[in-house]
Amino acid sequence: MQPRTDFVLRLTAEELAGVAALTAGVSGVNETEVSQEDAVVAAIEFALTRLIDDYEVPDPDARSQVQVARDELRAAWIRGGSSL
Repeated sequence: MQPRTDFVLRLTAEELAGVAALTAGVSGVNETEVSQEDAVVAAIEFALTRLIDDYEVPDPDARSQVQVARDELRAAWIRGGSSL
């Protein structure tokens, strides 16, 4: 298992409600309960994919960073089927 790093994120009540809804939605799509952390990682992977597939990131260095991050996230995928 890869080492993990703690990440503190301060959210508003509305943002927390969004994370709860995201978790419920990803759990529904995957037909199995997923953690909030898994749901957020799935959303990050989805956002990176959208940036690559649906938007033209104008800065080539930023576009490359997005592509590499998405590919590395997928290569080391430890979140099971928690993807969108």
